[in-house]
Amino acid sequence: MLRLAGDCDEDTEQSLGESLTKVLAQAPPVLEIDLSGLNFGDSSLLHALLRALRAQESRQGRLVLRGPLSSRVRQLFRQSGTMGVFEDCLEEGGNDGSRRSGTTRSAGGSDVGEVAES
Repeated sequence: MLRLAGDCDEDTEQSLGESLTKVLAQAPPVLEIDLSGLNFGDSSLLHALLRALRAQESRQGRLVLRGPLSSRVRQLFRQSGTMGVFEDCLEEGGNDGSRRSGTTRSAGGSDVGEVAES
């Protein structure tokens, strides 16, 4: 699982891209990305999520986006027209906390955005 927290923007784009590349290289049948801790996202977030979706679809895998989504992330999906693209991926019940991240690091050298893999 990939957990995102704080803000996901151009400052965290490189860290998110590296983490996503690492996770996708493992070719998981189901790739879970937890967005419940994310306050803000911009086109960098959309690009990463679309990349993950295309990668999973190309190998008949599944992408799961865990929520609940913050109002700002939900607004991003709506305004960009991607809500329909991600609709089948969204599971907004939230995470039960049973999975913990193995590695946490500050994304993009910022204390705001964090990417954690588990």
